Amino acid sequence: HGSWYDPSNPVVKYGGSLHDRAYPWMVDDARTADLVIVLGTSLGGLNADQVATDAAERSCHGEALGSVMINLQQTPQDGKMTLRLFGKSDEVLLKLMQELGMGQAAEKLKRNPKPVWPSTSRVLVPYDANGARLPAGSTNPRMWLDLRPGQAIKLHPGHNIQGAQQPAYMHIGATKDRKTRDGRVIKACPDGFGIVMDRDEKASCFQLNVEGAVMSLGLWWLDAAMRGAVEVLPVVNRQPAFEA
Repeated sequence: HGSWYDPSNPVVKYGGSLHDRAYPWMVDDARTADLVIVLGTSLGGLNADQVATDAAERSCHGEALGSVMINLQQTPQDGKMTLRLFGKSDEVLLKLMQELGMGQAAEKLKRNPKPVWPSTSRVLVPYDANGARLPAGSTNPRMWLDLRPGQAIKLHPGHNIQGAQQPAYMHIGATKDRKTRDGRVIKACPDGFGIVMDRDEKASCFQLNVEGAVMSLGLWWLDAAMRGAVEVLPVVNRQPAFEA
């Protein structure tokens, strides 16, 4: 249902819609998942809840292992879970690592839980100017993804901001101006242009200003982009440079 650290795919409100790329994934996972681990969410009625509840239903007929709920509080779906654990996600998963024979890695995470991201904010990535991943074996030059402060960026044209229906962002990608309840007119900004304001190591994200709205991009996108791990990037530079 979106992410606060992907400006092209914000968290979807109850009345919004999933990104058109994500919806087929959700439907397939709901139909085929063998074991679903639910971390933190209360499964309070969002469309994506079906991934967990459908697996739980299939487990009653021996067609799946079912679902595991890890949460501090009770949820409406607790009775359907194959396993229900009350606790903090980090603490429970560290214990799981120990059970899986990963005790040394678990102890290392306890001592230093902060992840390590690329120290540079400018990296070569196998993507085109619109943020689409280059085909395997492509001879096209790789693009420089430059997220240093002050760099001009733009959202991927296939973003889901209008679908997410977050009020603070509804001018981004809009084609018409809109009037608020108090009579103010908010200008439509169809392009999704912005700039990088800062790299926030404490929050593990880049702070962006996109058409006047402050948005965050997780530092882990640098690693994912360098590896070509995703089909499309959430943001690219407005005038990207390419390797010689």
